[in-house]
Amino acid sequence: MTTSLRRLLRRAAYCTGLILLATVSFLFSPAPRTEAEYCGTYLHLTSFAGFTANCDGFVYMEDARHPAHLLEPREVRQSRPLFILVGAAVGYPCTWLVEALTASGLLPKQVIQRLPPKYQPLLGFYIGYVLLNYAVLLASMLLFAHLYYRLTNGQGSRLLLGALLVFFASNQVTKAFFWTVHQQMFTFLVPLFCAWLLLQSTRPNLERSRRVAAWAFLTGLLALVYGSFVLVLPCLLCGFWQQNRPLRPARLLGNWLGIALLFLLPTLLWIGLLQLLGVTYYNHEAEAYHQLVWLLDAFRLPWPEFVSQVAENGYRFLETLPAVGFFAGLVLGLLGLWRYYKWPIRRQALFAVVGLLALFTSFFAVLGYYQPRLTFILVPLLLCLWVILLPPQPPRWSVWVLMGVALGWHVWQVVSYGPFS
Repeated sequence: MTTSLRRLLRRAAYCTGLILLATVSFLFSPAPRTEAEYCGTYLHLTSFAGFTANCDGFVYMEDARHPAHLLEPREVRQSRPLFILVGAAVGYPCTWLVEALTASGLLPKQVIQRLPPKYQPLLGFYIGYVLLNYAVLLASMLLFAHLYYRLTNGQGSRLLLGALLVFFASNQVTKAFFWTVHQQMFTFLVPLFCAWLLLQSTRPNLERSRRVAAWAFLTGLLALVYGSFVLVLPCLLCGFWQQNRPLRPARLLGNWLGIALLFLLPTLLWIGLLQLLGVTYYNHEAEAYHQLVWLLDAFRLPWPEFVSQVAENGYRFLETLPAVGFFAGLVLGLLGLWRYYKWPIRRQALFAVVGLLALFTSFFAVLGYYQPRLTFILVPLLLCLWVILLPPQPPRWSVWVLMGVALGWHVWQVVSYGPFS
């Protein structure tokens, strides 16, 4: 076994331990007082432990159980077919395992009968989606660890990294969504993947045409998994420009157009397949919440009403910023120290992450649907920015202080009331 593989397995084991410790402790957090405070079903494991099964989860599980539902008109998850197919690929083996354990008596039937009737045949798919939550969160933590060591030139403190990883395992997103069927674990993976694409020390080679085409098409598939992966496209375009600056403007624009078309091709093929089957493509987020499309409606309004609508949505977005306030405070505090002591920082990494923060903030500010859990997508980038602003060799006491802060953060997450969805 190679050294790099052993290192990866050690990190995966540590991250898995953090995930289990954090998410299991959330089961003992205060239960909701009224049904109006969450969307879904609160499942009591004991008299003092439980979790919320989100209302969106039933559709995800039913679609994974019957993927052909994606071909029906106005199917809610039609815009995310690959996530449903992955759910089916994981859910069916879990279902067969549940059936085998039930038939052998190792899993008492009473356990399944305690579930709400509509969830009883879907237990295997529920387990499969929770495993996907774990896999996506683990991948995010491993990717952050990889970026951490690249940003610190391999000299970063393990204790410091361990403290920072606590914030990935313990937060309001994992508290509300780890034990339910949802896609919110991509909140951590999407921005880190974009950072990996842009940072000079990690970005892929985009100088050869075949490699560029492969990256464009394969990352375009991700948009059929989770909508926010569309932000990978501007990162690809920027990365291509950074590595091909000698190109003339006309040729650069031509290449950009080709990358954009290849990135959009998987979605266009999916829409085309639906059209061949006589089904009109349906995007539930755009239809139900007017995500992004509200801008088209707003542009048709008279100027005063347009300004009023934009101001209203801007204010609603600002109301979600407290979700990232703690992490923004960490960055501002370290930025103040840096401006006073003036230690060297990595300029390219700083510009890349600040640019990503601007991109993600702008995108979610104009989304038209605003929730703290969506704005929390800025946190992984704020933590990357914090690492970039670190002094080359921070004093050891500061590492222990951060570990204490991380532990206090987790305790607060456990004992605080909500969120539930």
